[in-house]
Amino acid sequence: MKNDRYSGKIKAEFFGKVLECYKLYREHKQLFDRRIIENNRWYKSRYNTDFSAEVPEPTTPYLFNVIANKHADAMDNYPEANILERSEADRGAADKLTKILPMQLDLCDFKRTYSRAWWYKLKNGASCYGVFYNPSGGSGDIDIRRIDLLNLFWEPGIIDLQDSRFVFLTALIDNDELKYRYPHLADRFTGDSGMEVLTYDDMQNTASGDILKDKTLVVDCYYKRLVNGRQTVDIIKFFDGTILEASEDMGDEGLYAHGMYPFVLDVLYPDEDSPVGFGFVDIVKNPQLYIDRLDSLISRNALISGKTRFMVKDNGGINEYELVDLNRDIIHVAGSVGEENIRELQAKPMHNFIIQHRQSKIDELKEIAGNRDFQQGDTKGGVTAYSAIVALQQAGEKLARDMITTGYDAFRDIVYLCIELMRQFYKSPRSYRISRDDGKREYISFSSEDIENEYHRAEFDISVSAEKNNPYSRITQNQTLTELWQMGAFEPERADAAVLLLESMHLDGKEKLIEGLKNIKSRALSVSRPKETAKGL
Repeated sequence: MKNDRYSGKIKAEFFGKVLECYKLYREHKQLFDRRIIENNRWYKSRYNTDFSAEVPEPTTPYLFNVIANKHADAMDNYPEANILERSEADRGAADKLTKILPMQLDLCDFKRTYSRAWWYKLKNGASCYGVFYNPSGGSGDIDIRRIDLLNLFWEPGIIDLQDSRFVFLTALIDNDELKYRYPHLADRFTGDSGMEVLTYDDMQNTASGDILKDKTLVVDCYYKRLVNGRQTVDIIKFFDGTILEASEDMGDEGLYAHGMYPFVLDVLYPDEDSPVGFGFVDIVKNPQLYIDRLDSLISRNALISGKTRFMVKDNGGINEYELVDLNRDIIHVAGSVGEENIRELQAKPMHNFIIQHRQSKIDELKEIAGNRDFQQGDTKGGVTAYSAIVALQQAGEKLARDMITTGYDAFRDIVYLCIELMRQFYKSPRSYRISRDDGKREYISFSSEDIENEYHRAEFDISVSAEKNNPYSRITQNQTLTELWQMGAFEPERADAAVLLLESMHLDGKEKLIEGLKNIKSRALSVSRPKETAKGL
């Protein structure tokens, strides 16, 4: 260790344990890191890179199509949080949070982060969100980032990231920036950290390459500790065995009072003894490889069988150069030309079994990935009725719904961390502009006093649903409402029956319909009562 210039609260024995665990965590995660880089190559169809061959190896991106369709499903069901109070006294705070959280996520540019994280998750089986508080920029604000798993390290053998003894996050930072922030260590920032850094360009050790020439590998070590019986999270920032800063030196409150690591893992298909899993590239790349091999065979046969060649006998009296020159109308020969001097060589076309086998592999890939044709709008098999197509699509989307539901669990954790950061850091009131359903604007003031004070601490539950439904679901719902209208279900005299019907149905926005029907009935009764009174007189 090179801590001769550090004089804070972190003890040498504890920091030695940190460095030991950091090295162990890195070594344990090497195979997973290399798999991430390899998966990225498959995603870009760059696993066949021999372009020097006369006939380049084909790479048909069926795998990319699978990932692109799954990503579209995820973005079509972008999540929205509904905050539910646990006690009657916290209803107002829950309503405020439900309104301002979408705006807070917009300030963090979360939708773009969500999209990038889903690409990463579909390729590698897991993505990671970092939910931090950035104190810069005036009063500071919440910062949500997508974390590259190549830069995150955890304890081997755990399933939940929160159970790790330490969590390490690495970053390459410009030496000039580090010299400005830590001038007393300016002579140490040479860019030689002695650590292997894997990049997506190659899988070689780049510690001595250009990537670290003007940068230094800085490590953030997150760990948990008890402060007055309460668990907090702290951080040590170091490089090459030298501590740059530590949150314990700032006070005993800890970096984050919620006591959780500021990382949320969103796992696609879980793996045993690991907080991460595996993705579509790991599942589909073998069928994709066989499809490409069959494509190569078919392409080579097409080039060979589609080209006319000749076998010419030595000293057969035929000018070979004029024979292969298609611009010549006359070919000179010496003597007579017979089949014994020249013979056409025509390769046989490939057997249909090879082509059928390739199509079978494509169908196998679609079946494995749950990426069937009717989910993309294709109507093979003679199915043309709208309701039948929608039924097939909804039945085929059960895999997508399951995948998206697990993503909602991660979103719930993100929202929880956001609320806890608001509780800890939003001491002064902040104003949010909210657009209401009626088109008008509403301005809401919020601070940590709304959810916690010296007398009461509000607790909430978080419910997650799709912000916008699938277009096919919206069309189906609109069609259902149109049919009910044509049947006369919304007539004032049938309002009671219509209310009972709507309450038993699963329709978005049915509460407004029910309220409208009740208002129609009440107005109809108010109009009819004077007439009845007049008849009685």
